[in-house]
Amino acid sequence: MQSDKFNYSDERFADLQMLRYHLNGFDKLTLKQKKLVYYLSEATLWGRDITFDQFGKYNLRIRKMLEVIFVEYNGNRNSEDFHNLVIYLKRVWFSNGIYHHYGCEKFEPGFTSEYLLKLIHAIEPSHLPLRKGQTVENFCDEILPVIFD
Repeated sequence: MQSDKFNYSDERFADLQMLRYHLNGFDKLTLKQKKLVYYLSEATLWGRDITFDQFGKYNLRIRKMLEVIFVEYNGNRNSEDFHNLVIYLKRVWFSNGIYHHYGCEKFEPGFTSEYLLKLIHAIEPSHLPLRKGQTVENFCDEILPVIFD
């Protein structure tokens, strides 16, 4: 038995609380069993993308855009706007899209469209989820109304 108490409560944001799970005995699995767990977890990631896509036409592209900003943005990450963007991203992750997982109301970003535009333009365009031949401006014209209107 492990002497440390496992902390199941991980993080709270907006109206959500994340929980962690402890995988007792994982270290005792055979290599073949661990590989199976790995491949099943990879399959869930593809299933996750399918779910995002099914929950809304723009959800997957919005999530990917927010993730690129979250990972690559080199500006001020300590501002209230950036903190609010992270909260918005976490809500999108949790609900598989831009609508609340129970109430179905659309999430309201705690940042402005001007702020998001600034962040998008700070990212390498090839890293954004642009359609073939789409410019960053066309992408913003398509996606920003979905988030802010």
